[in-house]
Amino acid sequence: MIHLGTIGFAYPGWTGSFYPPGTKPEDRLARYARQFNTIEIDTTFHAMPPRDRVERWAQVTPDGFTFSVKTPRNITHEGLVGADLTLSLMCEFLDTMRELGDKLGIVLLQFPPSFVSVRRQDLIKLLDVLDQAGQGIRFAIELRHDSWWSDDTVRLFRERNIAWAAVDQPTVAVSGVSPDDAAYQGDKRAPRPLIVTSDFLFIRWVGHHDQIPTDNAEVVDPTPRLDWWMRQLRPFLRDESPVRNIYGYFGNNYAGHAPASCRRLMSLLDLPAPPPLELTDSSQGSLF
Repeated sequence: MIHLGTIGFAYPGWTGSFYPPGTKPEDRLARYARQFNTIEIDTTFHAMPPRDRVERWAQVTPDGFTFSVKTPRNITHEGLVGADLTLSLMCEFLDTMRELGDKLGIVLLQFPPSFVSVRRQDLIKLLDVLDQAGQGIRFAIELRHDSWWSDDTVRLFRERNIAWAAVDQPTVAVSGVSPDDAAYQGDKRAPRPLIVTSDFLFIRWVGHHDQIPTDNAEVVDPTPRLDWWMRQLRPFLRDESPVRNIYGYFGNNYAGHAPASCRRLMSLLDLPAPPPLELTDSSQGSLF
């Protein structure tokens, strides 16, 4: 299955471009779930949500909808200070996320660029924690320092069926350019090839924070770049592929409006999508 959605759903600028005018904040998620079959919740990175909020997420979304959730920063960025503390924090987080039931898709652990491969033993200790606390849960890990790109890391993840999260973070100047284009050469944020370490893929089309001044319309046409991604994904869309599920999420900073970018990729993949919610603004979140 292919699960495509956005990173977050509660952006005020989406009212009138994705949500109908007058949509109440408490109604956004239910309306969102009429358009996409998954979402990445990244507010969990900043604070542990109360259980009743997580229960409500599950209640207002339809059967078959999935949530991917970002592990709190006090584990990935500020944690790893001791196995007992990390285990306690991770257990608390995962127990809360289990309130989603079968709608819990993937738990993402994103590490900072300062987390380098000389701390491999710290990562192994955390993976041991996941083995204890995460029974029945699937994990993806995002590593951002170049030193991790090695066969050792691949083996470490494959042993546990953990996905190596793929991330596309172009600068605005190249957001609409294929990574194969000569104009792109030299940009240090070129997306890396997909590395398969599990029976699912986890991809984040992020962009760079605060480099696009809008969240209600695409101001860059990402089609050439998404065409490149289509070529990377095509081998995994065949019946004989060992990859059984693909999870992918767009941020507003990728092109200016995550829902429009997500719909654009769905169209390239020939995936059916319900018509956009009726809006008084006919732009539907895209200038292209």
